[in-house]
Amino acid sequence: MMTKEEILVLKTKLLPSGADAVIDFLAARHAQLEATNIVLENVPQLIIGRHGMIARIPINGRIKKVSQPEEVLQCLQTFFMQQSMNSDKLYVFVNLPDIPIPPEVQEVLSEVEAKALRREMVKKRIDEALDARDKLAFDIAVKELTELQNEQGDPSGWQTRRYI
Repeated sequence: MMTKEEILVLKTKLLPSGADAVIDFLAARHAQLEATNIVLENVPQLIIGRHGMIARIPINGRIKKVSQPEEVLQCLQTFFMQQSMNSDKLYVFVNLPDIPIPPEVQEVLSEVEAKALRREMVKKRIDEALDARDKLAFDIAVKELTELQNEQGDPSGWQTRRYI
């Protein structure tokens, strides 16, 4: 069984055109899916690659092969409607690259993550100072948190970064 999160992680990859609707449809039926690392024969299977999809789905006792997104979605709907009568699983083979994140974006994400971590640490120090009834430590931590929030509210750093 694939978890819903595993299926939705596919949206962070370079999907072929038309695959979004198929992924959304599969997410609703994640309990009836099985991930596979190899292409299998003679089983219900969906293969998703960078340049397209191929579904081999048994419909009315015959394996139907389709590759157009609309046909794939239609076959999957038919397959899952027939599922109430049998216990076949759909095997999903995925061969997709991750979406490339530019170094500039990765740098900004790292900075935001570091600031959020620092803010959480300051909040924790505030809680500890309150528990210990240490007014000096509390005042210092509150001042530091205020400075952090003021830095975050000042967009001038972001303006400069945008022009670089």
